[in-house]
Amino acid sequence: MDSSFVGESDAANSGQDTINFIIVDKTAVVNVSNPLSNIIPSRDGMLTYKIQSGDNIAKIAANFGISANTIFWANPQVQQARLTPGQEIIILPVSGIVHHVRSGETLESIAADYGVETGKIIQFNHRILSQLDPGSTIIIPGGRPLEGVKFESVRNLPNLPGYFTIPTTGWNWGRLHNYNAVDIANVCGTPIYAAAEGLVTEESLDDWNSGYGSYVLIEHPNGTKTRYAHNQKNLVSVGNYVMKGDQIALIGSTGKTHGPTGCHLHFEVIGAKNPFAK
Repeated sequence: MDSSFVGESDAANSGQDTINFIIVDKTAVVNVSNPLSNIIPSRDGMLTYKIQSGDNIAKIAANFGISANTIFWANPQVQQARLTPGQEIIILPVSGIVHHVRSGETLESIAADYGVETGKIIQFNHRILSQLDPGSTIIIPGGRPLEGVKFESVRNLPNLPGYFTIPTTGWNWGRLHNYNAVDIANVCGTPIYAAAEGLVTEESLDDWNSGYGSYVLIEHPNGTKTRYAHNQKNLVSVGNYVMKGDQIALIGSTGKTHGPTGCHLHFEVIGAKNPFAK
């Protein structure tokens, strides 16, 4: 863990010049270069930041040591081109997402949904209780938005025969798992192709990403999306428009993978049935 030491004198208690140290995770420390007059702390661990002249999302994210996506996810009303001085946005103490607790959820079930350790959630939610109140919010460090398909019946999704083409070669396990996805196994470095034409709206090179590893997300003209995860290398960037069959990445084993090599493609469909589930 990237940590720093903060010391305090214990001489008053012991009569000797001894120093006690505590370890502080640097990801939880706000960049001290930010003017405090523009920051309002809240009891839930989040901050309210008032936009200054010349600010943009990338600059704010760098100043606070969090990802740009973390700011967008916490502030869905924000558009980078429309930031105005005096506008207030929510800043999390760590890269991740805010989760709104639903009835019946527990800390353990939430941690499992996001693929995050319960200890990490507790670390950034010091006021968290064993009984979570529906409607309350908690910070999920390293979390990313959960797609609604995880919580809805796949049977209710539309079937689009012929719209998607198989995105790679190899062994398709065909077993549908969380997020309406199937796993297709092959050696690392095997090409991955766009299952349909569309716009690349997300592309991440992170080795974890809540278990996804490096991934590419494509939004298609009919409103559906497809995700290609655990990649060894991504060959497209956000803003690229790709056609069906264009190569977009290479199979890898980043993120949460299993098996002797772990090399496989996690192919996920959002907004329609996954045609490659058996």
